Amino acid sequence: MEEAKRFTQTLLTKAGEHFGVVLHPVEIRFDLRGKAAGMVRFSSSGPPVIRYNRALLEKYHDSFIRQTVPHEVAHIVVAAHYPFRVAPHGPEWRRVMVFFGAEPKRCHNYQVDGLDVRRLSRFSYRCGCREHMITAIRRNRIARGQRYYCRSCRKPLIPG
Repeated sequence: MEEAKRFTQTLLTKAGEHFGVVLHPVEIRFDLRGKAAGMVRFSSSGPPVIRYNRALLEKYHDSFIRQTVPHEVAHIVVAAHYPFRVAPHGPEWRRVMVFFGAEPKRCHNYQVDGLDVRRLSRFSYRCGCREHMITAIRRNRIARGQRYYCRSCRKPLIPG
């Protein structure tokens, strides 16, 4: 884990100098579970957080350091260098990945069988044509006022 932290900081420094951007400190955690190898969270009130999957880091150490760490750091660099919204894995991100010497791939190919994955509860919602099973995340968004529509009949999803 220390090597991943050090390499993250090294890439941040290298990219900051090369792209001429100020990259503020990031928080690095090793608490990501499931199938994702890494993820970046941006907050308006604090530093960006890079979360790495400890199980995948331990299982695929060398590949993880070479590919996943640059992948997540590239998201930080792109957000700093291009303050307006750009595609998450668009040409700007790919350019940073090439600069890091990493393959600009969107997804990893690690075996994830047997990993501890989070199971989301599903809830029944209806539209004009059928039943939909939606996750707790979408259900909570609907409760806060967001609307989801059926792709077939275009009617709003309602609890059912």
